[in-house]
Amino acid sequence: MPILGIDDTDSKTEMCTTYLTIEILKNTSLDLIGYPKLVRLNPNIPLKTRGNAAISLTLGRGEGEKSTIGMINDDEIHSFARFRDEKLDIDVMSVIEKFSPKDPDTNPAMLINSEKNDEMFYWDAVREFVEYKSVIAAAKGDFRTINGDIGIVGANAAISWPEKNPTYELIAYLDKGKWMGEHFVDDSSSQLIEREFKDTFDNFDFRNNYNAIRPTTKTPVLFGIRGVDPIKLNGLEKYVKSEPYTSYIIYKTNQATDDHLVERSIGESAIYNSSIIRGFVSSGPVWNRGGVLTFEITSSGDSITAVAMEPTKEFRTVLSELKKGDEVRVYGGITKVGFINIEKIDIVSVSRIKEVRPPVCSNCKTRMESAGRSAGFRCRKCGAKSKIGETREEKRRIAPGFYEVPIIARRHLARPLKLGIVK
Repeated sequence: MPILGIDDTDSKTEMCTTYLTIEILKNTSLDLIGYPKLVRLNPNIPLKTRGNAAISLTLGRGEGEKSTIGMINDDEIHSFARFRDEKLDIDVMSVIEKFSPKDPDTNPAMLINSEKNDEMFYWDAVREFVEYKSVIAAAKGDFRTINGDIGIVGANAAISWPEKNPTYELIAYLDKGKWMGEHFVDDSSSQLIEREFKDTFDNFDFRNNYNAIRPTTKTPVLFGIRGVDPIKLNGLEKYVKSEPYTSYIIYKTNQATDDHLVERSIGESAIYNSSIIRGFVSSGPVWNRGGVLTFEITSSGDSITAVAMEPTKEFRTVLSELKKGDEVRVYGGITKVGFINIEKIDIVSVSRIKEVRPPVCSNCKTRMESAGRSAGFRCRKCGAKSKIGETREEKRRIAPGFYEVPIIARRHLARPLKLGIVK
């Protein structure tokens, strides 16, 4: 039973690694066992390609009941739960080489194994910076690469993913001759899916008028619909008004799992980590050039600057209501030492802001004025004095709870609040 892990077959401007699933299935006589896997890796790594996704396929000779999980032209793609072992019958590397961009920064890699590797390979690849040489030394299987070995990290992570708390994505692909053109996917289609199909997520951002099922770059992908139930996801492609596509398939994915996030102290958080950091707002928020909002959080004597970039849109307005003393848990990624880019925030508690002002004179019914530092207050008209001022508590415009970036700014791995909190 060959299990294939494939990564780094796209570039920052073209291709998509997931498309190779279609080409492999076109050329093999073997059947797909289970769902193909789409595995996103650490989003903070500077070496990442555009989507930062690896794939894994299990092939064999299917037996018994089959499920339809896609189409290639007019032919159904079937998936089997039961199978018997068969040897791989195609040269997968020739398929990879044919469709991978000839880009110096593209390092296609494939791992073939008969079983999954240790899941710690996955957890490291989604959370840390991993040296490819350490993977080559420790992982089982047959590695094959083109133009360098960096892609081995993702290929191995894909076949090591433990598939905990998965989501699914239905991806439709264009004919190869149309990959580099402008693509049409009607906004009203993704609006309909967002409103009517509650088992899906991140289809359309109404506030920012953003169609999230349509890629913004030139790619084989025409659209992708994400959901939590593959049975309910199958068939939603019929609701999409778009230009013609030649194939689609449903992937099992680690998207929207928050797998990349680890609860860490400020001192424990390092560059390329994605962390959940708990602390108190110690300064800010401050609006900076380019619409960037920042504030500082402190815990156990350590501080870090939390950042909301311009693409997070209205999320920044929420954060601007934070005050010194508010207790927060910030979820985000560290791509620069001392800064964490916020994906969502849990406001644990808000501080009570009290203002002391001069009292009203009981004789003159007018407000007193300060009598000087530590001298209390006095009435300008009658000279009456008071040591005690009026205390008024500021009404906060933000309440404890979770807040998240809008769909337009959401990372693939970040879990939308509508799916529930897992960390």
